[in-house]
Amino acid sequence: MTEQQVRSFGQALAERFKQVSDEKAAAERRFRETLYSSTSTRFEVLELERKRDIAQATYDTWDEVTTNLPSEIQTAFSEHYQKLNPMEAK
Repeated sequence: MTEQQVRSFGQALAERFKQVSDEKAAAERRFRETLYSSTSTRFEVLELERKRDIAQATYDTWDEVTTNLPSEIQTAFSEHYQKLNPMEAK
């Protein structure tokens, strides 16, 4: 891969990892809000728990993949991810 291809690939991975991370956080938030709401039904809680678990599994897979990237791609990924999410370093 050329340097530009490596950079583009790392950036694309960072963009997707940010989306996956945001989806996981949103699923967790919705689950907790529903769990502690007095108006929630058991079905709603179970459905959101299932969605939270799927989001967590997706995040875990992406986390493992991005941790095991070749060093050149890992560098491009990390640099771009920090720009997207300055509060959380990967």
